[in-house]
Amino acid sequence: MKIATWNINGIRARKAALLEWLEKHQPDIAVFEELKAPEEAIPGEILSLEGYAKFWNGSTYKKGYSGVGLLVKQELQSRCRTGIPDFDLENRTVAVHLSNLTVIGSYVPRGDTEAHYAVKLDYLDNLRHYIESLLRQGRDVVYTGDINVAHTDLDVHHSQNKPGATGLREEERAAIDRLLEAGLHDIMRERHPERKDLFTWWPYWKGARERNLGWRIDCFYLSESLLGHVSDTSIDLDEKSSDHAPVILDLGISVD
Repeated sequence: MKIATWNINGIRARKAALLEWLEKHQPDIAVFEELKAPEEAIPGEILSLEGYAKFWNGSTYKKGYSGVGLLVKQELQSRCRTGIPDFDLENRTVAVHLSNLTVIGSYVPRGDTEAHYAVKLDYLDNLRHYIESLLRQGRDVVYTGDINVAHTDLDVHHSQNKPGATGLREEERAAIDRLLEAGLHDIMRERHPERKDLFTWWPYWKGARERNLGWRIDCFYLSESLLGHVSDTSIDLDEKSSDHAPVILDLGISVD
């Protein structure tokens, strides 16, 4: 099973790139963040794309803001159920349940203002409670998306590692600590514990992407039950149409 996450920074602006990328990689499940569009404004070529069942939590909270989407291979549709968890706010969360596996996709608030920073911390706390409830049920869990937190100093280029900056604060990193303590594993970091160049987002500074002056904020967190089934996890650095790169997880499992 191939699962992908990608903050596309506008599904209308990224229409051609998204369709080309799906054709090339053929993920079984794909989560897209920051749609910036309600379902009715998503390009028809995507809405009618063959081979995938689609589920949207589009930008209804605020026009051109947030929004997430979920694509599931058609052959899996009869064996899955999709939904929006109760803790969702601002159209930021989707989930798909297949057999004993739950995949959660989310676009965590950035928290640039004091009020929205509090929203971010509440969101991460509610997310953890939701995942804990799934783990108590004995479910395998994949949590993925744009986390909007560089968990450690390894996850941000030193040129941007400014104490107190949003995405680097102690409270945010502690929220990710608690998420991992609940029973999840940051698979990319565990497989590459010392690498300092595994970035997935780059600011729009001239030359920032070319010089890899980025942040690793697009992640896969897995329940321990899945760790032995991971065959690969990778960042698609060739896809450059968004300010985020897609991240791909390959699991050696099948869904009954």
